[in-house]
Amino acid sequence: MKLKNFKFRNIFFCCFLLLVSMLSFGQNKKSDEIILTDDGVILDLKGTFKINWDKSDSDVPCSAIEYGEMLFYPDNKDIVNGKAIVLRLRDFDYNNPDIYENNENYEKEAAKEEKIIAETLKKNFPEEYQKMQKIRKGKFEVPATVKIKKVLPYTECDFTTVYAYATELKRVAGAKSKITKIKTKKSKDSEEEFSNLNEPFDLKKYEVNSKDGYTNLREKPTTNSRIVSKMDNRTVVKYITKSGDWYYIFDVEYPDESNKLTKTKEYRGFIHKSQLKKHVD
Repeated sequence: MKLKNFKFRNIFFCCFLLLVSMLSFGQNKKSDEIILTDDGVILDLKGTFKINWDKSDSDVPCSAIEYGEMLFYPDNKDIVNGKAIVLRLRDFDYNNPDIYENNENYEKEAAKEEKIIAETLKKNFPEEYQKMQKIRKGKFEVPATVKIKKVLPYTECDFTTVYAYATELKRVAGAKSKITKIKTKKSKDSEEEFSNLNEPFDLKKYEVNSKDGYTNLREKPTTNSRIVSKMDNRTVVKYITKSGDWYYIFDVEYPDESNKLTKTKEYRGFIHKSQLKKHVD
């Protein structure tokens, strides 16, 4: 009887250790998504890279972000509220477009972006790129990893598009890609065809709610980190992801008479979750 109890306790203990290790692995995996560097925060994400194209229809609306854009869907759906991330392989400032040094006009900038996308596909997915060239309309997707240096939730017409400056894009080792050829037909509503109707319209929003009347936005998720900005109560911020009990958020301040800013100012940093509450529109 004692031997049976001893075996049972050993089995129970082993199961307990296994459960703890699994939970620890999951936590470590999530914490690995944020890399803290002297140059800022890097998001190191795993997910699915997608791109759609249609060479047959010149009238596909540019507002349909899935058309011709490099999209990344993180496996962790908590990041940017499960929205698609539109990847850019160069830095950008969409809130202050007039400060681009080489931005003679929109058409030239768009042409540069298309060239970068083509070069990226050709370099990172050469075999698939050759196949895509022979297809007029289709979809390409592959499990991938991406390193993101900057996230910009950009809201227009009540819909938020999440842009990101990516410094690295790689196929997951051994992962198989998928190319789907789509039958070309004239759509009554091209925008609806290329849009993901299940995608949330915006990111999660939180409101500063501190007993001190304000909270500190910090560069890193520690109380010893540099203060990026002080944020008053009722300030509404957008949630990107989290590191433990610290939320990595985005906020933007537009020029007006009260702040005397000459251009839009963007804020990214960490706020402890105890200083925030969910915002209701």
